[in-house]
Amino acid sequence: MFQGRHKTGSAGLSGRLHGLWLIVILLFVLLILRLSSIQLGAGAEYNQLAVENNFKQVPIVASRGKIFDRNGHALVENRSLFTAIYLEPDSDKKKKLATAKALAGVLKMPLNEVLEAMDVGLDAKGKTVVRKQPPYFPKKLKDRLSDEEVVKISENPDRFPGVNIFSEPLRQYRTDRIAVQTIGYVRPFAGAKTSMGKYKALAKQPGEGGYLDWEQVGMDGIEYSYQDDLRGKNGYRLVRVNSQGKLVEVLKEVAPKPGNDLIMTLDQDMQLAAEEFIEQHLAHLRTQPGKNRAPYARNAYAVAMEVKTGKIRSMISYPDYDPNIWNGKVQSEDYRDLSFVINNGTIREAPYDARQSESPQTEVKRHPFSVLPSGSTFKPLTVLMGMMKGVISPSTHWSDPGAFYYAKATPPVRNSGKHNYGLLNPVKAIQKSSNTFMAWLGTKWYRRDKMGAVKEFERISHAFGLGIKTGVPLPREQDGLEDYKIIAKRNSGMGAMALASFGQAQRYTAMQLAQYMQTLGNKGTRLRPQLVEKVVNPTTGQTKEIKPEVLSRMPIKPEHYQTVVRGMVNVTKPGGTAAALFNHLPFDVAAKTGTSEQDIPGRGRVENSVFVAFAPADDPQIAVAVIVPEGGYGAVAAGPIADHLITSYYERFMKKK
Repeated sequence: MFQGRHKTGSAGLSGRLHGLWLIVILLFVLLILRLSSIQLGAGAEYNQLAVENNFKQVPIVASRGKIFDRNGHALVENRSLFTAIYLEPDSDKKKKLATAKALAGVLKMPLNEVLEAMDVGLDAKGKTVVRKQPPYFPKKLKDRLSDEEVVKISENPDRFPGVNIFSEPLRQYRTDRIAVQTIGYVRPFAGAKTSMGKYKALAKQPGEGGYLDWEQVGMDGIEYSYQDDLRGKNGYRLVRVNSQGKLVEVLKEVAPKPGNDLIMTLDQDMQLAAEEFIEQHLAHLRTQPGKNRAPYARNAYAVAMEVKTGKIRSMISYPDYDPNIWNGKVQSEDYRDLSFVINNGTIREAPYDARQSESPQTEVKRHPFSVLPSGSTFKPLTVLMGMMKGVISPSTHWSDPGAFYYAKATPPVRNSGKHNYGLLNPVKAIQKSSNTFMAWLGTKWYRRDKMGAVKEFERISHAFGLGIKTGVPLPREQDGLEDYKIIAKRNSGMGAMALASFGQAQRYTAMQLAQYMQTLGNKGTRLRPQLVEKVVNPTTGQTKEIKPEVLSRMPIKPEHYQTVVRGMVNVTKPGGTAAALFNHLPFDVAAKTGTSEQDIPGRGRVENSVFVAFAPADDPQIAVAVIVPEGGYGAVAAGPIADHLITSYYERFMKKK
C-alpha cells in the first residue's frame, strides 16, 4: 500500500519539473531573440546614442564667506568671473593637440601650459605624458576670461571641442590694503596642497577631502585660520555632452552653499586712520632735521586690544601690499618684493623693508627684524615682580649711584644719558625709566633665590603673555625669544637677571606686548586676543558669537597694582619720559617708553623705539603696543603712534557714551 502511494507522488513531481524547465527554455529563447533584434535592427541607433550621450558631473564652486569689520563694512568680497572648463571629448590625439594650439592663441598662454591644464596626456610635441587625473574629470583651463576670449570660444565651437564657459566666484580684496597681513589671502588648492601642512593632509584623503584643484583656499591670516568656516559646500551640474565635449543639456543641478561670513573685531575707520598715520609718521621720522631723525625707520608694528574683552580693534603691520596680486600669476620678481612685506610682523618676524636698495638681500641683514628687545617697556613688570616676591615693597627707597656694578668684573649698568636720578622708589624708577634701579632689583633677587629667581622671572613673564604664544587666531605665531635663559645657563644667572630686568635679554612681538598691557590693565587676568566677533550663516542668518576667553589669572595685590600704575601715569607727566604725549585726553594714560639697543653684525648698535600703554589709567579699556625698528627714542617714534591709537579709540568707542 505504501509503495503505490509513493509512485503516484513521484509522477506528479516529475511533471511539475518538466513544466518549469519548459518555461525557463522559453524565456531564454525570448531573450536571445530580443538581443538579436537590438544588435541587428537597432544596433546602429544605440551605438550612436552611446557616443553622443556622454554624461559628466561639472562642479560648481561655492562662494567663500565674506569678511566684514565690526560695523558691517565689507573688507573682503567675491566677484563672478567667466572660466574655461575642459570636458575631454572622444577624439584622437591630433585633434586634441589642434585644440590646444587654438586655445594658446586665444587665451594668450604658452602651448605647454594649455596642454598641462587640459591634461590629455600630451606634450607640446605630441608625445605621450602621464595624466594627472582621469579623462572624465573636468579640467580648468583659465579663469578671469575677458569678453573677447569668451566670444571667440563661444562662437567657434568647432575650433574648441570640449571647451565650455562657466561662471565661478573669485576672491576680491579692497584696493586700500586694509589690514592685509591680518586678513591674509587665498590661492588654488592645487598649489596649497604641496606647501601647507593642513592641505597636504587633505590631499591624502579619498577625493582630496572634496577639494577641487582650482578651488581657492586660505593661505594666511584669517583666511587660513577660519578656512573651514569661510569655505562653502560645492554644488554640481550633471550635464550631457556630445562627442565633441560640448554641453547639450543640464540634467540636474545641485546649487552650491556659500561659506559663512565673518564679522571681525577690527574697526574700519580706526584701522585705516592708523595705517595712514603710520605711513606719514615714518616718512617724517626719516626726513625731519635734528637728533630725532631716524633715516632707517621704514617699518612699524602696532596692536590696539581691549583690556576687558581681548578684542583687537586695530592691528598694523607696515609696510603692506595689494593682496589682489595673488589672483594672477605671481612672477619671480613679485615673490622677491613680497618677501619683505608678506609676514605679519605683529605676531612673527618680519624683515626690514629693503626693496629700495640696490641689493635687497644684502641690505636686509643690516637691520633688525620686528621681533626685538622689549627695552624699558618691561620695567613695570620688573617692579611688580619685585613686590610680588618680596624683594622690594611699595615704600622701598634706593639711592641711584649713577653707575651700578653688580659684579666686579663686569661693566656697570648706567641710565640713559648717564643720568643719576638720586633717591628712587618704585614709582619714580618707572617714571624715570631707571636702568640702575631695575638691575639692582634683579640681582638682589638673584642673590637671594639663585636660579629659582630666573625660573620665577620666567613663570610670571609667561603669565602676562611674554615668552609664550598669545593664542591669537592667526597662523605661525612666534613665542618670542628669552635670551636671559640661555645667558643664565651658559654664563651667569646674575648677568641674566641684570640684563633681563630692564628688557635687554628678551625679545617679544607687538602682540605679546599688547597682551602684557591687557593683562596688567586687567589686574592679572590674561585674555586670548580676539579677531572675529561672529560667524554668520548668510543663508539662514544663524549666528555663532565668539566670547572672550580667559587664558590665565595672576593675582595682584591692590597696593602693588596701584604702585605700578602710578609710575606709568607719571611717565606721561612733567618729568616723565613721555610727558609730551596724551595731554589732550580727558583722562590719564598709564604708559611706558622703551629704547632698546641691539647690535647688528657689520653695522654696530642701533636703537629701536618701543611703546606700551593702557587707558584710562583708573578704568582701563584699551591696551596698545607699538614697535618701530630703528626708530630711536621710544617717545619719539613709537609714542605718537600709541597716542594716535588711544585717541582714535576714545573717539570711536568712548566719547559717544
